[in-house]
Amino acid sequence: MPSVDGMRRRIGIIAALAVLATLVAAPPQAHANSAVACRALTTANIVGARVTEAGPTTGTGHGYCRVRGTIAPQTTFELLLPAEGWQGQYVQEGCGGLCGRVELVNPPAAGYQCAAAADGRLALGATDGGHADPDDTDGSWARDSLALRTVFGLTSEHSLAGVARAVMAAFYGRPPAHSYFDGCSTGGRQALMLAQRFPADFDGIFAGAPAADLSGLGGMFNPWMIQHNTDPHGRPVLTADKLPALHAAVLARCGNADRVVADPRRCDFDPASIRCPAGTDTASCPTPAQVGAVQAFYSGPVDLDGHRLYAGGQAYGSELGWSATFLGDPPPASWAARISLSYLADLAYLRNPPADFTLADVRFTRAELRRLNVLGDAIYDATDPDLRAFRAHGGKLILYHGTADPAVPVTATIGYYGAVERAAGGFVASQVFSRLYVIPGGHHCLVGPGFAAPDEIALAELLSPLIAWVEQGTPPGEEAAPILPLTDAGQHVDQTVLPFDALR
Repeated sequence: MPSVDGMRRRIGIIAALAVLATLVAAPPQAHANSAVACRALTTANIVGARVTEAGPTTGTGHGYCRVRGTIAPQTTFELLLPAEGWQGQYVQEGCGGLCGRVELVNPPAAGYQCAAAADGRLALGATDGGHADPDDTDGSWARDSLALRTVFGLTSEHSLAGVARAVMAAFYGRPPAHSYFDGCSTGGRQALMLAQRFPADFDGIFAGAPAADLSGLGGMFNPWMIQHNTDPHGRPVLTADKLPALHAAVLARCGNADRVVADPRRCDFDPASIRCPAGTDTASCPTPAQVGAVQAFYSGPVDLDGHRLYAGGQAYGSELGWSATFLGDPPPASWAARISLSYLADLAYLRNPPADFTLADVRFTRAELRRLNVLGDAIYDATDPDLRAFRAHGGKLILYHGTADPAVPVTATIGYYGAVERAAGGFVASQVFSRLYVIPGGHHCLVGPGFAAPDEIALAELLSPLIAWVEQGTPPGEEAAPILPLTDAGQHVDQTVLPFDALR
């Protein structure tokens, strides 16, 4: 969702800046005549890119060199380089949805006030994913261009990593000592793609709620939800007014003392247990048709023989997040419907479907999944569990995922990390270079109810341990993860999370 991903990118930047206060600081490095050197970047020879704008900017009294430019064929990028005090660290931020705009915020000017953020010592970078798209859901730019699909799916962040190093070398006289990537949702998919396909680009990678299996998520999971929530007259079956009672019943059956479902995989709630009596329809209970829709939501996409077409369905405990994600009126108006229709119509196939294609045309078969996987395997899906090259480079990876995520099921990330464990030789071997934190009650990218206001944001601050792991050799262990139960807006609950063993 644009609001979620935009806020998440801002949060990631703030978290990255807060890290600096916890590290042993190297002597600050001032850059002589930084304004002159900054403007000179417009004439720098940066292979594969063109700097179109470079000039000084400020935030809360600290100076930066803001660099904007393009990477062939048409990727827009932006860098913020501290004018002084840079200690060799670079954090690159991923994008959200179908990307389409650079959302790199000058942190000290973003309205978040803390001492570490005000120090202004971290170099930052981001791209638009290779195209312009104001709302993150329009894929028309990709319809007739396999090259732009490849940039979006595979190469945009790798390309910026090289360009950023060259620009920093030109400005500071040296490239970054340590590079990090931080992304959630689509940014989480980009993060895993970097670890799998470009393992030498980053020393530390922070991947949140990764939409790693994009072909399955956009091509099967979302259409399944929309089809099963559309009645024969094109109206929604399940409506938002039913969600509070449904969620309360789930918590009554499977919730813990913090009013969250700690492990949705172990919940045995049956929505039929609260079905409305015959002939009634109130907000306190689902009708028989709505029970069927809810059961389909929890199941996730399967074919007629019961074979899974994606790694799970909606998690028990995620119910209050369904409204902002799936429950459009009419159903095609929902965020999930819009982004999936665009993905299927414009990105998913070598031969695009006809102009009148709708999500009602999706067939849930293994043959259809194989069609989706042609481009998915080639450029979109970051599902390869073999991270030996990343480990050999010395890379460190932290994944996180909230159990109440309605947009990307937590089971997909648990399943992926289980494969990582097996490929590494077991849980202990996987811990040499990676961690998975499963956050009980955490929502998509750990943003709170309604995905609206900054005071509803609860971030598991795991970037600090990642940088300490890379730069000080201190592996992360038990971490504090404040989350925001959907039933108690504004009241954070502190969770203690441990590295998660997906095979246990």
